[in-house]
Amino acid sequence: MAEALLFYALAELVFSLSPGPAVFLIISLSISRGALTAMSAISGVLLVNILYFAISAAGVGASLAAAPNVFLAIKYFGAGYLVWMAWEILRDLKASPITQANTKQPTRNESLAKAFLKGMVIQASNVKNILIFVAIIPQFIDPTKPTIPQFVGLGLVSIAVELPVLAGYGLLAARLSKTIKSRGYSSYLDATSAIVLIGIAGSLVLFA
Repeated sequence: MAEALLFYALAELVFSLSPGPAVFLIISLSISRGALTAMSAISGVLLVNILYFAISAAGVGASLAAAPNVFLAIKYFGAGYLVWMAWEILRDLKASPITQANTKQPTRNESLAKAFLKGMVIQASNVKNILIFVAIIPQFIDPTKPTIPQFVGLGLVSIAVELPVLAGYGLLAARLSKTIKSRGYSSYLDATSAIVLIGIAGSLVLFA
């Protein structure tokens, strides 16, 4: 069991370090809204990963993999949601300062809740994640031993590896954004954030 956990930790580290939709979302949120908002999105990403472990343990993942229409619906919903997020950012950029001042701004709790939802949506919309969980996780399970404790152990390892990696991306992006904002380039950061979100949406549709 310990050997399987070690090998899985190495595989998870490679997957986590590889830039994907979740990583780009974290970077985008860190740039535009700060590290705390990005951490909220990371929580949403990790929650979906836990759900993936649950459906893999229950054998539901194989059924989902055999339903391409379900995958397409999830993928296009996620891409559309990301485009909507980008449009909101660009709309705020186009608004006049007076209009922005008169617009009710979301509270910190509301912003964190939205970021959490964004993290969940982007992770769930990337259907490659489901396929990875279906194809790879069972390779680390010993069928001759109780499976639930093994799934729990793999889930804990996944969180322990992916959390610091995503947090590292977020903190690095947040630090960079502070430097740029101090020089008066906030609007450029927001525009970059919107472009990144549109790029993620396109990658989901074309490559996921």
